[in-house]
Amino acid sequence: MGKAGFKVDRGMMGMVSGTSHNCPFSTPHPLYEYDVLVYNSHLTDELQAEFRDTRNLFGQKGSLQAVTSFNSPPFVRVAFIGGNSGASELYLGGIPFAKMTRAEENVSSFLEARDSGSAKIEKLHKLIAGFKGQIENVGQFFSVPESNYPFDHSRVLLSKSYEQVAGYGTAYAGGTVPRYVILPRLVNMPRAVIEILQCLEAVYPGLFPDKTRLDWINADEFLTLEETAIKKQIGEVVAEATKAVQDKNAELAAAAAENSFVRDLLTATEDASVEPDRRLVATIKKALKFLEFQVEDIDEKTKSAIRKEDLWVREGSFLAITEVSGTTRQNPKVKEFNDILARMATIYKRKSDLPLPPDAALSGLLVLNYDVGTHPSKRPKMYTGEDEHIIDTAVEQNIGLLSTVELHKIIVDVKAGKLSKAAAREILKKFGRIEYQLGVPPAPLVI
Repeated sequence: MGKAGFKVDRGMMGMVSGTSHNCPFSTPHPLYEYDVLVYNSHLTDELQAEFRDTRNLFGQKGSLQAVTSFNSPPFVRVAFIGGNSGASELYLGGIPFAKMTRAEENVSSFLEARDSGSAKIEKLHKLIAGFKGQIENVGQFFSVPESNYPFDHSRVLLSKSYEQVAGYGTAYAGGTVPRYVILPRLVNMPRAVIEILQCLEAVYPGLFPDKTRLDWINADEFLTLEETAIKKQIGEVVAEATKAVQDKNAELAAAAAENSFVRDLLTATEDASVEPDRRLVATIKKALKFLEFQVEDIDEKTKSAIRKEDLWVREGSFLAITEVSGTTRQNPKVKEFNDILARMATIYKRKSDLPLPPDAALSGLLVLNYDVGTHPSKRPKMYTGEDEHIIDTAVEQNIGLLSTVELHKIIVDVKAGKLSKAAAREILKKFGRIEYQLGVPPAPLVI
């Protein structure tokens, strides 16, 4: 730690022997002369052997007060808990109000707390959270009082039972400053202590008044011409890259807006709370126009009684009375098919209300978006099982049955250049259940 620029002394505080108020203690100087106390509750035999010349902490008035209250230095206390201190309070770590309870064995999964104190220190919070993957073991959980003036406590790491594993406390001293940190035992304790001290130095520089700081030497005024030129070049590269990213993000946003209907094919319904341009009928209309069908909205074209069919879809002599419907049901209702049959019959009977083009070969197209909440690859085929007979009827009555999943696959391959628009239109002129597989030509159209 000396190499990191910190002046550090090592000491030892042993376990309290029962009720005898005897705690072996040894430090080069009284505890109140240190600015930071780092306490490790894991007392090894080697450490005990190293400090044979010990005193009783309870006989050292100033040092005892330094660990049992915050009325004197150390200004910041860092405690690694979970060892063999034998205490239920963290007073040997200088945080007497922290209570500890034994943790279950082999706690190994941790959550980062979403809540934090009102005086959170972001840099310190991130450092502690980053220790999650370095936890060696958790021997004890801890808690602090909810109302603990003048401290504001921030939870950082929790067990999956929401017991505290790591956290820190702050106080106000001309600004928010850290006052204590509580951590479990980590794999590389010396490295962790250095990182904590470096973080404390960054967020609480007044804690190290005697440390020589040469941060000013890195200011631009002390750079050579060569360094200044390189730094300028770096700025230009960053600016150019930033501009390129911004341009590409703008292109991406434009492409996403232009192609939104492709994704909407899989999720759109006729939900009245959605803007009309994103509802199912509008989405299907965009897709069919993209494939270069002529698409007419008959509801807008006529005020007569024949207003139930959503769209007329045309190419040459091909004319499909097209009904569009969306549902969260796993399979569409038979009623949807019966409705389009009835509408086609109405068209034939009431040609005076809505005359057909003289060269039109009338057919039907039922477009369904169903099982909307399920991934497209897991949605069943339409009208299966006991409803399979509908497929044969659709073929007999010149009606195509198209799921938006199949339409989506077709549109994607057209946009990718794998399928021509003309070929896509031929697929959608098929009767019965329309299924798309790249490279498989559609069955001949017979009317």
